[in-house]
Amino acid sequence: MIEFDTRLLAAAGFMTLGGLLRGFLGFGGSMGAVPGLSLLYGPLGAVSVVLLADIGAVVQLLRTAIRQSEKRVVAPLALASIITTPLGAWLLINLEPADMRRGIAVTVLGFVVILLIGWRYQKPPTTPVVISVGAVGGILSGGAGMGAPPAVLFLLSGPHSHEAVRANIIGYLAIANMTALITIGLNGALNIELVLRALILAPPYLIAIWIGGKLFAYATEAIFRYAALGVVAVIGVAALLA
Repeated sequence: MIEFDTRLLAAAGFMTLGGLLRGFLGFGGSMGAVPGLSLLYGPLGAVSVVLLADIGAVVQLLRTAIRQSEKRVVAPLALASIITTPLGAWLLINLEPADMRRGIAVTVLGFVVILLIGWRYQKPPTTPVVISVGAVGGILSGGAGMGAPPAVLFLLSGPHSHEAVRANIIGYLAIANMTALITIGLNGALNIELVLRALILAPPYLIAIWIGGKLFAYATEAIFRYAALGVVAVIGVAALLA
């Protein structure tokens, strides 16, 4: 039974924060919502609610992303991530999670510093490079819940416009998040209470995504780039200190 109380109101606030990030940057929904939701519903419940609510986000964002994204980059990136996600889960089970998460965090922060300096690759990436980034993203997604930063940093390092970068991120996460949700479902972790909670919390999340998308229309490439790098840096610092 879902109770309409202050806990649910707090959850709606966390979902709104995640939605604003998701709408503006194309990613960040989990980063904005999951930490707070975990205090209310536990980590698995928090991730499940966001992934279920994100089905609406995919529908809301994907039409524009399909038009603006680069399919030759997004497709191998996402497919490689799908294939290697189970390997990441195996590493999570067999390795020390804290050490793995901190090692990933240091790597992510190192790339953030490189991109803040202004480095970008000049030639279009080859297919093996794109597949490698997707594979790393899948391993990190399954092993540490940090699948977005590798793809985001890779896409930001190219000469593409911020519209194309955001569209590519949206396309990649549409496939990656659906894969994660299916994996959770196949493991029997979804139940009717989680679905109902996601349905109740989806409206503030989707409204915030719409607002974030409107704000993106006024963003310059520099604002988008530094905002995206800032969010990834926060993820890295949080993982380093966790």
